[in-house]
Amino acid sequence: MARPDRKACLGDLARFRDPVLDHPLARGLDPAEVARFLATLPDARFVRNAYATRGPSPCLQPRGGFPRFESQLALTRALDEAGADFIPLTIDSYTRQNEYETAAQLLQRSEEEERDYLNGYPLVCHGHELSRELYRDIAKPISLRHGTPDARLLVEVAIATGIVEIEGGGICYCLPYSEGFPLDRSLLYWQYVDRVCASYSTPERPVHRESFGPLSATLVPPAVAVSIQVIEALLAAEQGVTSFAVSFGQTGSMVQDVATARVLRKLTRHYLDDSGFTDTRDYLVYHQWMGQFPHGRPKAAALIACSSLVANLVGADKIVVKTVDEALGVPTADINAEAVDTVAYVMRTFQSAGEITSPMIEREAALIESQVHTLMQRIFDVSGDMFWESVFRAFQAGWIDVPFSPHADNANMLISMRDINGSIRIKEPGNMPISAADLDAERRLLDGRDDGLEKTYRQLLTDINIMV
Repeated sequence: MARPDRKACLGDLARFRDPVLDHPLARGLDPAEVARFLATLPDARFVRNAYATRGPSPCLQPRGGFPRFESQLALTRALDEAGADFIPLTIDSYTRQNEYETAAQLLQRSEEEERDYLNGYPLVCHGHELSRELYRDIAKPISLRHGTPDARLLVEVAIATGIVEIEGGGICYCLPYSEGFPLDRSLLYWQYVDRVCASYSTPERPVHRESFGPLSATLVPPAVAVSIQVIEALLAAEQGVTSFAVSFGQTGSMVQDVATARVLRKLTRHYLDDSGFTDTRDYLVYHQWMGQFPHGRPKAAALIACSSLVANLVGADKIVVKTVDEALGVPTADINAEAVDTVAYVMRTFQSAGEITSPMIEREAALIESQVHTLMQRIFDVSGDMFWESVFRAFQAGWIDVPFSPHADNANMLISMRDINGSIRIKEPGNMPISAADLDAERRLLDGRDDGLEKTYRQLLTDINIMV
């Protein structure tokens, strides 16, 4: 059996690190100098402090990235002034795929023509010395948002910049974002990322890790999302990470959101403790709707307000904010700042009175928890020495299956659809291990929405476009 174990921690980090830091774009990055620089940052830049002092409502964090330094600096200041609790740095898609030369060329063109040819900030091309200036007067955590299967160099530069919240993971930044990047290689590269984060951490000022829970953001059953989040937390803890946030995206069902949040918190803590990682603190992040957004601003604003209320109800530590221009492209700094102000208004006006429950929520939570335990036990029972290998084999066997993921290592055999209440149900499990009782419950809750291939196809299109 391959259970998570501290013995899986990469021992000789320098052996793995030297080739990464030999890259020309590392620009002589020195880990010793970076450690000294991190020691000069205010406590407020570290995530643990932000969560410890957040008050009754979740922290607010938008997304945002522009290619040119001046535009990113303006965005940073606008979001800070608007009241964002976390300041984002969203990376461009070429850097995400390690295509640094193309990113550099398009950055130069953007600067020469004063027009953006990248959809985010090319951090590796700008380098850590210049990028530190983005946050010189910022006393809030900076969050790296990207989507990179091989984030080794990017994360080295990010931490050297003073960014001590790193989003991603070997699964959640591989399955939704790439087709051919080998999953086993992504898992190994993220071992490196987690080890580097741990190496720069101190007990009171840990470099924080956060997983990306929405995955493909298309009809992902809660049990699949929760299982992957738990796995990402365990893999990070193996490498010494002591501060980790699991997350999930708005499902389209308030009942399912409340149940998912409850199970995700409970089982993350359960499996961390059960594996001996009692020193790893866990947090919960809620993503506003990650599927297709309404084009009209009034409907987009209503969706944002609703998800803000749900974030309060589920007791999230942080909410990741969308804008009314989500369906139209990269939002301006003003629109992004307006979204922060809107969500903050909803949070202030409609504060949660505490945990809510109902028979439907209790039933949903019990069903999700049962499915997660079944899947996790199947993974733990795989013979072998390394937990990451068992996880990889689980994908090869189709036990973990993410609907609508383009990745070659994803089975795409699981079929899910919505019930009459909007909750995501498993119609056909493929090879996902699920008990007969749980599968029967899922199908009964579909209430006749599984009659015939043509009807299923039409229903799937309706379910995918539920918000528009």
